[in-house]
Amino acid sequence: MGEASMAETIPNRFVVIGEVVNVIGLKGEIKLFPLLDFHGELLQSGYVQWQDGKAAEITRHRQAGSCQALKVRGVDDRNAAEAMVGRVLGFMSHSYLAADFPKPAEGLPFRWLGREVQTIAGQTIGIVDEVRIAGAGLMLVLLDPEQAGR
Repeated sequence: MGEASMAETIPNRFVVIGEVVNVIGLKGEIKLFPLLDFHGELLQSGYVQWQDGKAAEITRHRQAGSCQALKVRGVDDRNAAEAMVGRVLGFMSHSYLAADFPKPAEGLPFRWLGREVQTIAGQTIGIVDEVRIAGAGLMLVLLDPEQAGR
C-alpha cells in the first residue's frame, strides 16, 4: 500500500509515544515514559502534541534512565510539572507521511501503521492498528481487514 493510499484509507488518529509519569527537580522538568519506540528529533518537531490536541512545545529533552526528561514551554516550576503527570504525548498518524516528519534512516516502528500483514501464501490477515513495545521486541496489533473498511 503506497503512502497516498494509506492516507486515504487509514483514519488519522492519535499515536501515543509516551506518558508523563513524574517530575524531576524544582524547575519544571517532567519525566516521559516511552510507550512507543521513537527518537529525539520527534520531540523537537512541530508534530508532537498532547492527547487533548494542544501543541506540545518541548524546549529541550535528555535521556533520564529508561525515560526522557522534558522541559515544556510554560511549565516552569514543580507545581506546574506535577499538574502534567498523567498527560499523554503523541502525534497524529498522517503526520508520519509528511516529507519533513523526523525519521532515522532505518525508519521507526510506527511506520507499519496502516500496513497490510500477509501470510507467506499472500492471504491478508489484518491491518496494523497499533505498534507496542513488548519486552525487547515489538508487538503489532492487527485489525481484521473487514473491520478496517476493506
